[in-house]
Amino acid sequence: MINWQPGAGRSVTPAELQPLLKDADQWTKQLFGNKAAIIRGFPQVGPLQYAVAVWQNAYHKRALYFNVIGQNIRLAELIPMLKQIAVKHDRLQFSSDEATSTITQQLRQAGFQVIRHTAMGTYRMLQPTATIGDIKTRSQLTATQWQAVVQLSYQNYVSAHTVNPATMTQAQFEKALSDADPQQPGFWVVGNSVRAYVFWFEDEPGELTSAWLGGVKQADTLRLMRAVLPLVQANYRVVNGEFDDTDPYAWAVYRRLAIPDLHPLVTWQLLLR
Repeated sequence: MINWQPGAGRSVTPAELQPLLKDADQWTKQLFGNKAAIIRGFPQVGPLQYAVAVWQNAYHKRALYFNVIGQNIRLAELIPMLKQIAVKHDRLQFSSDEATSTITQQLRQAGFQVIRHTAMGTYRMLQPTATIGDIKTRSQLTATQWQAVVQLSYQNYVSAHTVNPATMTQAQFEKALSDADPQQPGFWVVGNSVRAYVFWFEDEPGELTSAWLGGVKQADTLRLMRAVLPLVQANYRVVNGEFDDTDPYAWAVYRRLAIPDLHPLVTWQLLLR
């Protein structure tokens, strides 16, 4: 639980936020609509000029996350407030589309450093290729094969997030993986050995998104994706993915198989101690 300091900003209603969110992207609107986030407006008195959303991430408990919207944003005043409530955290994180962010210079002046770029890219349409062997859905995996997938994907996730270390256990990560569509092709296994994997989520009707993907080698991951993409593209209007440049498997797939994202999300981090 986040204990916001009394007198640090003021409570704001959804109606008061609407003018600030009018031109915001969907990602920012979702952040400020998150019921688990603390929303505060500034200045303390007078017309509302900007608002901050603050939240925690169960996967990365060491960081306190925030985002801001509005005009005349003053990070020099906001960051000391965030530091006061970050008693259980050793870093602050902020993410934004760098091309549209109005506070990039303020972040640099405050000591924040860029730690990650996240692209959302639509996959290029691919033609069917020669089979690579037995590609399975999650529902077709044996218990042993599934545990091998969980172990490999967890190891790859942890390795891709060393700058902001993952704090969830493998069991917690497995629970998140289990939310993926169990009927989509995504696992290249040979015996009980996993060569490559991809997890698919249908976030919107007719739209399929890859989240976690990887393999033993980058080449294995690319071979799997080239084989799987024509299969899912035949059934979905849009097939896209989320790709972090700190994840060598995901970034290799993005650079070779996805349409470039012109405005990737940039994540900034400030170490507190």
